[in-house]
Amino acid sequence: MMRPNYLAKLGLSLWMALFACAPAHAGIFDNVYRWVSGTPSQPAAAKPPAEPSVGQQGSGQQAGEGQGQRVQPSPESQPRQAAPVTAPAASPTAAPTAAPRAETAPRSEASLNPSLVYGDRMLTEDLVWRGEVLVEGALTVAPQATLTIEPGTVIHFRRKGGQAPLLVVQGRVVATGTKEAPVIFTSGFATAAAGDWQGMMLLGTEKKNLLENCRIEGAQTALEVLFSNVTLKNVLAERSQVGMRFQDALLFMDGGGAHGCDTGLSLVESESTLRNISVVGNRQGVVAKRSSIYLFEGNLSGNQTALSADGSRLKIQGGALLSNGSGVSLMACEGTVAGAKLANNREYGISLTGSRMRVNGNRITGNGQNGLVVFDGASVVWDNAIYENAGYDLYNAGVEEFRAPGNWWGSSAPKIFDNNGRGKVLYSPVLGQWPQKQ
Repeated sequence: MMRPNYLAKLGLSLWMALFACAPAHAGIFDNVYRWVSGTPSQPAAAKPPAEPSVGQQGSGQQAGEGQGQRVQPSPESQPRQAAPVTAPAASPTAAPTAAPRAETAPRSEASLNPSLVYGDRMLTEDLVWRGEVLVEGALTVAPQATLTIEPGTVIHFRRKGGQAPLLVVQGRVVATGTKEAPVIFTSGFATAAAGDWQGMMLLGTEKKNLLENCRIEGAQTALEVLFSNVTLKNVLAERSQVGMRFQDALLFMDGGGAHGCDTGLSLVESESTLRNISVVGNRQGVVAKRSSIYLFEGNLSGNQTALSADGSRLKIQGGALLSNGSGVSLMACEGTVAGAKLANNREYGISLTGSRMRVNGNRITGNGQNGLVVFDGASVVWDNAIYENAGYDLYNAGVEEFRAPGNWWGSSAPKIFDNNGRGKVLYSPVLGQWPQKQ
């Protein structure tokens, strides 16, 4: 005789077969089956809690903001710190997942106590800045106005919305710091990084613009000079995408330079005198196109490319180009390289292509591949010390005769590549001792 429990299971199976085409009732069938068969139910897997989102930090807007008014500091004006992000608790029944990607630590804002705050505004009258200034928009010095910045002034540029803040000078700027109290242009963060703000731009001003003992950091282009005149004395651009860019500009620069930028100095259709500058640790050191450059006693070190020029006139006098990826690379240029030390660069000291250059009185040594690389016979090399380069001292990659008389090639015979006889090198006479100009 069939037991009741068996008859109940048989009836349930027939009922489920009749309604198997109705998936909406599948959950009901499962529960009934567990009740009849005595199978314990399993708890549903818990959903992991949603990760908390980190809101943007408050900007601490003050009264008079964007109007250049003097404001009194208040506790509310200090930047708020972002709340710490707490990781969600793991569910004991959840399936194992890959480790989460590391969150980028929020950058701390600088502690600000500005006496002047500006948003988008045009300055139409002469103005003097001192102390601490905050710029949160596009601030323009009108053509008839002069902005004077006193020693020790710190100007912070802080984003407010999508537009990166910047300073545009159409009139005149005179920023005169001292070595002990420089003028600093920086971002709103405690530690500035490239691209935090747009930079300072001189636009169509042929007045006597002067920046002295200044530091510009954390910008897209720290200083851009367009169709303008400027004198820079000990002005250093740091940690920016482009340190300084000059287009159709007249520039005199003494000291300073660019450190830790993607491009240190860029010159396009400009005339420049660069004395005692330091261009160190950039991807590209100095880049020139169709410009006139007088570089005197410059230090270009630790760049991937120290100096490259195209269609330019150059006079390089003295200085050192040391431990770069490559030294001087000139294409369709003319001028002089004299009295410089080009040493320990990873590739070469000098490369000349389609250029009419006089290369004399230099020390070219210890470069990782070749001392000089030439592609034609338009330049002449003499009275140099060219020795102990890892590859060749002179590498002629062209098919024209190249003239390099009267050089000292070290204690052994000169190492010269003549393109397998197709690019003859005329190197006699050979100096028997160190050149007098060295």
